Amino acid sequence: MLLALGVSYKTAPIEVREKLAFSQEFIPDALNKLSSTLGLEEAALVSTCNRTELYCSAPISEKYIKAVLEWWQKYQNISFDLKPYLYTFANEAAVSHLMRVASGLDSMVIGEPQILGQLKVAFQMAKESRVLGKRLSRLFQASFSVAKRVRHTTQIGAHPVSVAFAAVSLAKQIFSDLSKATVMLIGAGENIELTLQHLKAKQVKNIIVLNRTLSHAKALTAIYGGQALPLDKMTQALSCADIVISAITSATPLLTKTHVQTAMRNCKRRPIFMVDLGVPRNICPTIADNEDIYLYTVDDLQGIVTENLKNRQEAALEAELVIKQATHTYMNWIHAGHQMNTIRAVRSQAEKLKNETLDQALKRLQKGDNPSEVLTHFAHQLTQKLMHQPTVGLKTLPLEKIELIKTLFSIE
Repeated sequence: MLLALGVSYKTAPIEVREKLAFSQEFIPDALNKLSSTLGLEEAALVSTCNRTELYCSAPISEKYIKAVLEWWQKYQNISFDLKPYLYTFANEAAVSHLMRVASGLDSMVIGEPQILGQLKVAFQMAKESRVLGKRLSRLFQASFSVAKRVRHTTQIGAHPVSVAFAAVSLAKQIFSDLSKATVMLIGAGENIELTLQHLKAKQVKNIIVLNRTLSHAKALTAIYGGQALPLDKMTQALSCADIVISAITSATPLLTKTHVQTAMRNCKRRPIFMVDLGVPRNICPTIADNEDIYLYTVDDLQGIVTENLKNRQEAALEAELVIKQATHTYMNWIHAGHQMNTIRAVRSQAEKLKNETLDQALKRLQKGDNPSEVLTHFAHQLTQKLMHQPTVGLKTLPLEKIELIKTLFSIE
């Protein structure tokens, strides 16, 4: 059946999440190896700054979950035990969880829209890796539909609340007039673009965007203004930055103590506010040892996020009702599929028994046996074969199931 397991900001600190995160380019390889190693029928892998989750169609048992964890630890060379940080959901709970994630109800900021795009990327990767079957495909598509319905029928997205918004809000607390600050952004993805939108709303004019691919940084500055630079200009940009916000995919920190020491060597002392939205972290944590630097990670934004959640609680309750209904609809589809599969299996078995018994009867008729005797024997043999297994099973059934069988066969 359906199984979801993973870790998120709710269960694991950033130090754990960054070790468990999958880079996008490695996800297809991970899916194929996971599928072939454990014999998964279907699988999809979601990896963002706040969560890493595996969705699969697989046997639900402690033994199987243990096998998945062992594979995960071996694939990513994890030395610590994952179980204390792990959550698992099965069947209906797994369906509801994915729909809640897609709708932004399980996000650090309720209703944030970025996760939906990240789920669509995970869906596409699983599809291209040929590990997405009928059940998971329908589940993801149903989740996308639910997220759209929640967005349009509730006030879940009425307030501009996101991790990027929280970062800019925190900067506003430290720099009363953001419009005069010089902001250095590392990356050119969704979080950086959202950050740019919030910065422009605060009338920030001095913006520097650094990225590996300079053309991507230039594409953002063409829309929002500012200067685009390659990553090797980090020290130059840092020397004039008041605020640094980073959200880029990197296995190791890109902004180090050396960058800070070099950048500040010829500058007068001034406070620098830094927010690291990356997982794994983009900014070396020891930079916080510098008394002029105020470094925050995504986990540190939780306080601002909590305050902003109050504006979305009522909308979240409405969204839960939409998700409950959609989960029920999906599970009905799953159950209908099981029912049809069972009906097909029962009919196929009955057909097989009929054909075997009929072959024997036809052979006797060809030998010239009495047709009346052959037909009588055929009817008796077919009845015996059809009823043998159900009769054996009935002897071990509890009373309430026997009553169900009587209802099924209209027995008074």
